[in-house]
Amino acid sequence: MKVDSLDELKAAFAAWRRKKKHAREPMPEELRSRARRAATKHGEKAVVRVTRVERARLFRSRPGGRKRRDGKTKDKPRSIPAFSRLELSAPGAPSSRPLAEVETGSGVTLRVFAPTPELLGLLSAVCGLGGVR
Repeated sequence: MKVDSLDELKAAFAAWRRKKKHAREPMPEELRSRARRAATKHGEKAVVRVTRVERARLFRSRPGGRKRRDGKTKDKPRSIPAFSRLELSAPGAPSSRPLAEVETGSGVTLRVFAPTPELLGLLSAVCGLGGVR
């Protein structure tokens, strides 16, 4: 397959813009593939500058998403905290021991000494339960 020069690519995109019937007309796949081929020779930055099209529109992958080089997915799995202890005492009895203790998969430990709405909200946010009412 022939790789276009930057001047040929610039002329092709200018012709496409002149022939468009409306402003939101999608870019032809043939132009996009020509730009991708030219980027292998001239670089993405030069192709974007010449075509005056956003880089994401020219080089985004087809439906299904773009795979990362390291093979990992984009979203990280959420760590689910493991409850190590929950102790309840009589209301009003002061205690130096925690009411609840949560340990996340990353090793962070959260100890709750008083059941205030703020602390219960924080506890439910850490646990991924959505919040208190």
